[in-house]
Amino acid sequence: MENLLFAARKLVRSMDSGADDPEGQYMDLPLPEGWKNIPTLQQYMEIKEFPSKGQGFVAKNNLPAGTILLAAKPIAMVLDSEEEEARPNNSKTGGGGDQMEGDDDEDANLVDASEANEDDHDKDPHVNELLLLEVLDLLNSDPALWEKSLSKLYPRNEKEVAQLPAWICHDDEIFMEFEKGVLTLEQQHDVLRPVVKEISKRLPLIVRYNILSMETSPELLSYPGPEGFAKLSGVGLYHLPSFFNHSKRPNCSRYAIGDVMCFVANQDILAGTEVFISYIEHDVLCESAYRRNLMLSMNFDDRTEDDQDDDAAEKEGPEVPVVDSDVQNELMNMSALERLSSIDQLLAQASGQKGPEEDGMVEDTGGNDDDDAMMDSNNESVSPGWFQCDIQNLRILRAITLESLGQSAQALELWEEAIQFCESKLPPLDENGIVVRVQAALTASLLGDMDRARNHAAVAIKTHNLMFGGGIALFRVRMGPDLRLTLRPGANGANRVTAAVDALWPM
Repeated sequence: MENLLFAARKLVRSMDSGADDPEGQYMDLPLPEGWKNIPTLQQYMEIKEFPSKGQGFVAKNNLPAGTILLAAKPIAMVLDSEEEEARPNNSKTGGGGDQMEGDDDEDANLVDASEANEDDHDKDPHVNELLLLEVLDLLNSDPALWEKSLSKLYPRNEKEVAQLPAWICHDDEIFMEFEKGVLTLEQQHDVLRPVVKEISKRLPLIVRYNILSMETSPELLSYPGPEGFAKLSGVGLYHLPSFFNHSKRPNCSRYAIGDVMCFVANQDILAGTEVFISYIEHDVLCESAYRRNLMLSMNFDDRTEDDQDDDAAEKEGPEVPVVDSDVQNELMNMSALERLSSIDQLLAQASGQKGPEEDGMVEDTGGNDDDDAMMDSNNESVSPGWFQCDIQNLRILRAITLESLGQSAQALELWEEAIQFCESKLPPLDENGIVVRVQAALTASLLGDMDRARNHAAVAIKTHNLMFGGGIALFRVRMGPDLRLTLRPGANGANRVTAAVDALWPM
């Protein structure tokens, strides 16, 4: 994995320099030798049919936590940057609600929660349609791809297709390219001619229901920065990984390095147990069934027996997390004191303590104008709460801000609150917990509380070893960008952090 990370970093630097054909280099990222012979179907899992939900993976044997169950390259992929370039005027896209357009108006609100609700859930994201064209091009180049892998993916027959919303393309250019590609299949490939009509109906749905996001170390605080891997984010269509079903309590976690996707047991899995991943970000799995279903936009209801009835107030609130990357970047561009004040206001809104009209931070939550804000017992406006991950992101930003102001003791309390969120709300061995443990360890060390620091450091490396392996050497490579962040002030701040890293995770 270490060599794969180095190759990914080299690619990011190449993209930063404006090198030609980044996609070609991206697709050349190698599957590590140790991952090529994983006994996925021979020893670990088998594909079984479930009457109510089709096919899925079931453990053949007991699988200990940390077992790498599957590693794969995609059939096809599209970078997020390709999506942005393909849009008229290079406008940014929501991409799962992670981006919002800026506003040059000085009086504009920092956060407009109504933008979190504007996505039309009946439309396929633009990136899905770009991936569809990419898959169609590959099929024209290699007609055997249909029988070899694509035809095996959901939806697998006319009955399953009939149960799903039909694909409706809202981009005329993409639709014309798709029709042209299908016509080429019929005219040039005798082997596909009998199934061209089936392909034209199934392929858009195969992409819609099997697409996986690809982000390289997105949990790192340094992810959007110059040492991060944000440029490698995108989506891919994979063969075997498409047989994982979804659960709000996944026993398998996935991570990507470039387009190489790896699936790891995040807990001990008993033989005969279905192996699940999550189709949505781990930090929204703790939300209500209503919000999880909004995030999933799939053909099934994610509600389970332990889910409570829908809260009417949630339907007046945001449909996706509000504190996205653009909001976080805007906050980080403020002075520390201004940022602290803004974070406190946003925290109040996120927890539903203030209505939007009280502070002007949020214009609208997307509900009915007469019902946007509920009234509490004192007849004071109370807005519906945001996502729990919004509060977590603001908590982390507040800790970073306090660190920059030299208030490390208060910051440590927040880092430990962030740890509690990860351990109580996220699946086991979640990499987000490693990140906040690392910062808690560094802060405690700089405060002279070495017992506390060593405890956090030990848990961080233990979790990292189970998820990624490689010992301290790989830990320091993966976490390197975060370990080098200049969060703490003072002329000797960087030297003190380096010394703390060497003491807590010695090579």
